[in-house]
Amino acid sequence: MRRRDVLHLGLSEATVRYRDSDEVDFVIVGSGAAGGVLARELSLAGFSVVVLEQGPRLGEADFKHDEYAYWFQWEIAADPARNPQTFRTSEREEARVRPRVPPAIYARLVGGSSVHFTANFWRLHPVDFVEGTLWSGVEGASLVDWPITYQELEPY
Repeated sequence: MRRRDVLHLGLSEATVRYRDSDEVDFVIVGSGAAGGVLARELSLAGFSVVVLEQGPRLGEADFKHDEYAYWFQWEIAADPARNPQTFRTSEREEARVRPRVPPAIYARLVGGSSVHFTANFWRLHPVDFVEGTLWSGVEGASLVDWPITYQELEPY
């Protein structure tokens, strides 16, 4: 039976290091909102998991309140000039930079863009759940009401 590393230490951090020759169950590219959650759940289920990430792990003290530096000076985002993104429409086509296609801008650090974004939303209001009814008839819009009401969601 292969060794399985379960990383469940409550709020503590744990890191398991593997040699290049070690076989693992899963390799996840990117530790953002999806990759980080998936890696945690798989490791808690007893699987060996390696997460590959482009950037560093930053702590709370490493951040500053400077949106301009982060997004326009590329301090944590992928700078398309240094890391150009290429595109192709089929596997037969050579991937190339397309000047009129805007690049995907994402944070390059452990946690991905969810670290900078902070996944912080203002609380919804009852009217937010019925905008389809409230604004019906807006040309070109596809507004619909939520399938639940604010009152149904509010206890949670």
